[in-house]
Formats: sequence, structure tokens, C-alpha cells
Amino acid sequence: MSGFVKAGFSFLRNIGKGKTSPTIKSLKPNVPKTKLEKAKSKLAIAKQKSKGSKAALNQTIFNFQKERGQKIDLPYFKKGDK
Repeated sequence: MSGFVKAGFSFLRNIGKGKTSPTIKSLKPNVPKTKLEKAKSKLAIAKQKSKGSKAALNQTIFNFQKERGQKIDLPYFKKGDK
């Protein structure tokens, strides 16, 4: 067996043995407690969802343009738009 395969097998053997870094064990979960923290969390989630929706729409527009063989210039979907 090659060295890569042996390394892969040893890695897979050690996955379930619970060898983790002490820093990973010491991290606390980020659970919002106050109304303000909950609102900030919901706002961050909504921002990320809107970014994903915009990316999906831009991909759809790109696929449509590629399929038609044309370039549709929509000024409100530029790359620098945030």
C-alpha cells in the first residue's frame, strides 16, 4: 500500500477515539439570551438568506443568458451591489 492509503486508514481508525484539541472543548455555544441578541441573530440570518437568494437569482439569469446566447445587462444585479 502507498503511504497515502496507510495515512488514510490510520486517520479513519482514530476518528471515533475522541482525540480532540482542548481548545475545541473549551468553546461555549453562541446562544442569544436577550431580545437584542435574538434580534441581531435573526437579522444576520435574514441577511445571509437574502445573499443566497440573490446569488441563486444571478445564477438563473446567467444560465438564461447562456442558453439564449445573449447578454442582458441588468443594472441592479451588478457584482459590486451590496
